[in-house]
Amino acid sequence: MSNKALNPQGVKINSLQAAVDLVATGQPAFCLHQTWGIGVIRAYDEATKRLTVDFPEQNKKGHVMDSAFFLGKIEVINANGIVAKAYGDTTKSEIANMVANDPAGVVKTLLAEFATGECTSYALEGHLDRIFFASLPAGKDRLTAFKAWWTKARAALRKDRAILVPERKGGLYALLEAPKDLGEDLFAQYEGAPNFERKLALLEELASSASAETRSAATSANLEKVSADLSKEIKKLETARNRDNLPAILGGIWNRDKFFRSAVENVETLSPTASEIIGLCTESDLALVALNIPHTSEKIRSLLELVRVHHNDNWAERAFDLLRNRDIGGTKSGSAKLVSESIAYLCDQELASAVAARFAQWLETRELRAPVIIWIIKNRDSKKYADIVAPLINPSLLGAILSSIDTESLESNSTARIPLANELIKDKELIANILVPAHGKKADSETIFDLTRTMMSSQGFDEMTKKALLSRLAKIEPHVQRLAKSKHSGSEAEEKELFVSQHSKEEKEREHEEIVKVRLPAVKEAIQVAKEHGDLRENSEYKMARQDHDTLSARRAELDGLLKKARVTDFNEAKADEICIGSSIVLRRGSDEAEIAYDILGAWDGKPEQNILSYISPLAKQFLNHKKGETFTTNINGKAESWTVVRISRWVDKR
Repeated sequence: MSNKALNPQGVKINSLQAAVDLVATGQPAFCLHQTWGIGVIRAYDEATKRLTVDFPEQNKKGHVMDSAFFLGKIEVINANGIVAKAYGDTTKSEIANMVANDPAGVVKTLLAEFATGECTSYALEGHLDRIFFASLPAGKDRLTAFKAWWTKARAALRKDRAILVPERKGGLYALLEAPKDLGEDLFAQYEGAPNFERKLALLEELASSASAETRSAATSANLEKVSADLSKEIKKLETARNRDNLPAILGGIWNRDKFFRSAVENVETLSPTASEIIGLCTESDLALVALNIPHTSEKIRSLLELVRVHHNDNWAERAFDLLRNRDIGGTKSGSAKLVSESIAYLCDQELASAVAARFAQWLETRELRAPVIIWIIKNRDSKKYADIVAPLINPSLLGAILSSIDTESLESNSTARIPLANELIKDKELIANILVPAHGKKADSETIFDLTRTMMSSQGFDEMTKKALLSRLAKIEPHVQRLAKSKHSGSEAEEKELFVSQHSKEEKEREHEEIVKVRLPAVKEAIQVAKEHGDLRENSEYKMARQDHDTLSARRAELDGLLKKARVTDFNEAKADEICIGSSIVLRRGSDEAEIAYDILGAWDGKPEQNILSYISPLAKQFLNHKKGETFTTNINGKAESWTVVRISRWVDKR
């Protein structure tokens, strides 16, 4: 760029002799070892021609080296440069303070040491890594800490007018002269930007800068250039396969209008207008835009105002479509602000009764999205929204909460806790408020049992959390604890891991795949068709489809849990002297002296009619660990039986 700040003096070149002379005065000199990094030269012995060097990056102190080793192998660096100062005894704290509080100052100081005032991003990061390490507290992970610092530092650099930041990795960082006119400088960068994304970032910077600083760039000619760029991007949408750029274009129009408003009258009416973007949006496009604009009250309300103006009498339906859109329930969508502002806007337009009716309908049809449910939870004591929220506080709401959590846990790849699950866990009064409302009738026992079963099969909670939630249900309906015990009495649920054969695991995986890819999609389609038949309260097809969906979802959740615990074995590790998984045994039954042969195999291999027992079956569990010749007693459902081990062999050996 024309305003590059050159440094004719450049870096001072140090020789080994200069370093020796410096050490002779009692001051340290500095070098760079190709492997050990920064070295602090502490002493020089003229008689032996040896130097004593500390290597702080390797925690080596007092390392003695022959001076001949330096020639061509170790670089002596400028003792007055910032890298050396970062390790200097008297200057270390000063540079550490600059690293912590003025990263742009560190970069400017470093760039000033180069003859051209510029440095590649790779070299710059290498120098900065060494400077940063000198200030790093003991025990900190160097790589992780530097990455975090450098991410914050780059953000600061982009705001500093005296530093040119490259757009791509490997590009040049350069020291610049401070611009005389910020507006002209930013717009010059805008015109020279390599892509539309960079242009938008600079346009946002212009819009957010103080008007007095950038007013010089707010001209009609510049407005035409910006509008032409925006129109060009809109034109691309006609042939684009996706429309992901819509939110960015709308943001660009808003920033254009904000920046040029002070200089150009009625700038909002100049094409392309924000309203034109809304006109291009389908239902899914509108959700995309709403989820990707800045989630501030101003931006969300501006979007809704555009929708209201553009769609006239039908605008409320577009707003409701937005609140029901599946994408607003995503964990990473950050849609809480969008939901709260949209509801507030609808109510401000005197549509509170329509909001109440729509939410009641969505609760019945299980179409309430997680952010909307969270809004209902948080506003259940609100006087302002009482008419909307109060009718929704009933057992169906808890069912919707559990269903939403379970669905999101199965669809999400994130390890982060689901926001709705977090609300249910931390709000200790929520379950009681729903099932025993202050101004209503307590939920009946059967309803509570159904909700308990749903909670126990959910994939959205770990076992400890389930126990905590079940204890809250038990305070309302004590018999819940008995149901919980019976539900978890099965051997598979009790096992922390399951040893299974390869073929039995593949069978479970095939069942899981059929549920996920065939049966669930089919039942979801049946639900959609049933919805079109009218009143859901009297719609038996809808109820049957919902029951099928719940059954399949529960089985999918169960299979997910079992497959996570599965450990494949080929039974080759079975012992020949003790009954274990993979044993073939012959036992003499005490009651009739009959000899019976059993195979004890994996958790899912049991075929009792063929005397093949799963090792987690009640009978097989009582056979395990006994040796040949031992007599022992089993007790199954209160019936005692004595057994003697006649023979033990390995199942794999008889195949």
